[in-house]
Amino acid sequence: MTNKITRGRPKAFDEQEALTAAMHYFWEHGYDNTSLDNLLETMGIKKSSFYATFKSKEEVFSRCIDLYRKQSLDFLDTLKQDIGPKQTLLALTGHTVQELEDFGKVKGCLLINSGQECYNKYPQLSQQVSVEFNTFNKVFTQLVQEAQTLGEIQSKKNASIIAGRYMNTLNGLVVTIQAGATQELIDDIVESLKEILE
Repeated sequence: MTNKITRGRPKAFDEQEALTAAMHYFWEHGYDNTSLDNLLETMGIKKSSFYATFKSKEEVFSRCIDLYRKQSLDFLDTLKQDIGPKQTLLALTGHTVQELEDFGKVKGCLLINSGQECYNKYPQLSQQVSVEFNTFNKVFTQLVQEAQTLGEIQSKKNASIIAGRYMNTLNGLVVTIQAGATQELIDDIVESLKEILE
C-alpha cells in the first residue's frame, strides 16, 4: 500500500467570501487607507494564507476589481431581464438616492473611486480600472441602444453619447451628494438624468 503525499495544507477559508469582504472594505476605505492588517481581519485569514493565495495587497485589489465587474454586470443583466433597459438605468439613479436615505452617505462606483486614487500612482491598477470602465461604458451604451429600439428612449442621438452623458451625470450625482449637496440640487440632478434618457 502506497501512502499518498499531500503537498501544502488545504485552504481553511472560502476564497470568494474573503474577496467579497475585501472588495467592500476597499470600496468603503480606499486602496491607500487599507492596510494588510485591515485585510487580514476583514477577510478572516492568517498572513501565511494571504501570501500563499493572493501574494500581495495589489493582487487582492486587482481581483476585487474583477469581482466588482462580474457582480455588477450580473446585477445589471438581471435588472434588464426584469424591468427592461431604460428602467435598469433609472434604477441605478434610484439606488443612489435610496442609499443616501438609508445610510446617510453613498459609496459611489468602486471603479470611479479607484480610478481617482490609482491614476498616475499605481500604473497596473490604473490600467485595469480603465479597461473595466470601458467595459461598463459599452454595457451602458448597449442598454441605451436596446431602449431606443424598444421605443423607451425617443432620442435619436448616438447611443454612446447618451450613455456617456448618463454615466457622467450619475457619477456627478454621487460626488455632489458626497460633497454635502442640498436635497434641491440632488433632485435637480436626478431630473437631469431622467431627461437624458427621454
